[in-house]
Amino acid sequence: MKELSRLVHRSFHIIPRQEDFRPLALGASGRTIVRIHFGGRTCIGIQWGNDRADNDSFIPAARHLHAHGVNVPEIYDYEPLGPGCGAALVEDLGDANLLAFRKEPWPSLRLRYIRAMEQLHLLHSCPFPEEFPLQPAFDEALYRWEQSYFAEHFLGSHLGLETASFLNHPALKEQAQFLAALPECPVHRDSQSQNVHIHAGKTWLIDFQGMRGGRPEYDLASLVYDGYARLEPEQADELLREWENISAHSIDHRIFRACALQRIMQMLGAYANIGHNQGKTWYLAQIPAGLGHLRKLLPGSTLAEPLAAMLA
Repeated sequence: MKELSRLVHRSFHIIPRQEDFRPLALGASGRTIVRIHFGGRTCIGIQWGNDRADNDSFIPAARHLHAHGVNVPEIYDYEPLGPGCGAALVEDLGDANLLAFRKEPWPSLRLRYIRAMEQLHLLHSCPFPEEFPLQPAFDEALYRWEQSYFAEHFLGSHLGLETASFLNHPALKEQAQFLAALPECPVHRDSQSQNVHIHAGKTWLIDFQGMRGGRPEYDLASLVYDGYARLEPEQADELLREWENISAHSIDHRIFRACALQRIMQMLGAYANIGHNQGKTWYLAQIPAGLGHLRKLLPGSTLAEPLAAMLA
């Protein structure tokens, strides 16, 4: 915590004690994240190494999004610690993420989701930032990587299936090429319920360091087909209709379905990978909900043939 202590001293003229640092077990980004208590207030300390390229994008992404009106945590201080490494103090948005409200009556929860979708639409409307490089945009190779990640960790490691016939099916490459040819905008890339916070009467986005060029439907699918929140199908459908009001565009259901299938495959691959290879078994308990979303979207999809055989 040496670097974070130095930032607190530099920014707030207080030397924090060891007991002022409270670890936060958040996600799978590989960052060290702590809540720091000092002088009757708190902030979040984040430190990262160069093991993941996207972590170093958090600071410039936060500044860019804030400049364009998106609710993201304020950056109090930042110190680069070498190529791809850094430490930062950011605004503490508390622990009330969207997932924490999942048992709330639907009329109230629905409004929270609408506020979240409004923030995502703002993010999608931002110009591509010129002052820092986004993560590599979604292209055919990245869509194919998601498919392979799903095959390796979910179909292979989790279900114990042989995956070559699935990966070689032409429908997967066709879907990747179809999506890669579409116009792009900035996307969050991981806009699930734990990355939406409710604080001070506002809705905020966090963990946007993976922001890149992509399709807005990918973020929408990440939110409404989130394996953690487990929305009912009719609730997800209602939110899709609300999205059309927010974006002032009708959803192209071919594009949305393709994006949703990509996202859910990536999600299931992550649950299996983190659950089995990192020993975080909580993620394995989220698989049934994610698989339910996948099965719902398959009928009529170009992926119905290769996936139905694997999931029979």
